[in-house]
Amino acid sequence: MARAKTDCTSRGAERRACSRTETAYQQLKHDILEGIYTPRQRLVEADIAAHLSVSRATLRVVLTRLQHEGLVEIQPNRGAQVRALSVEEAAEILQAREVLEGLAASRAAEQATPAQLMALRALVTEMEQTLNADDLIGLLPLASRFHQIVTEAAQQSVVSQLLEMLHAPLIRHQFRLILVPGRKEASLVEFRHILRCLEQRDAAGAERAMRHHMAQLGQSLQQASRLPMS
Repeated sequence: MARAKTDCTSRGAERRACSRTETAYQQLKHDILEGIYTPRQRLVEADIAAHLSVSRATLRVVLTRLQHEGLVEIQPNRGAQVRALSVEEAAEILQAREVLEGLAASRAAEQATPAQLMALRALVTEMEQTLNADDLIGLLPLASRFHQIVTEAAQQSVVSQLLEMLHAPLIRHQFRLILVPGRKEASLVEFRHILRCLEQRDAAGAERAMRHHMAQLGQSLQQASRLPMS
């Protein structure tokens, strides 16, 4: 009985440790994506561990995970810093996403449920309203949710995992993308086309439409890189 109780206590401690690590990971990732920590800023272990209420050993696990996701770079004898993603790297990520998002759209055309299609229609309607209100920032979460639902409808776990990993590093670029003249209006047209193909169960058309949308984002990224910083 004593051995069994010890095992249960040990498992409970492991679960609490995993929970603390996951909470710290989610918080630090959120802070980086929201710009609380800026590109090339050093992440001082002692300060961040104290802020997150975790040990430095736990923080190192978190930093390694964020390094694998492309948000942090760890340099020997210098510690960690927020990774600054170049326009060239962002363009390469968009090219990879173009292929994966196209595959997801193709499968979603075949497998999307009526509820998922209804959710996509509602999103496009909300995008139209948001655009009419000239709420540029409000468009971003709607576009992200559109892509998320398409990926969920595809029921491809590996594609979903890869896209999640490739999405995070681009978040800091999307705010400049939306400022490219004509991009917000073009995106709405592209989302309507993707939705129409999904509703018609046109797998090939959905893939083409999604890949066209991602390719246009790549072109806008190049334009955004030439916009003056505010």
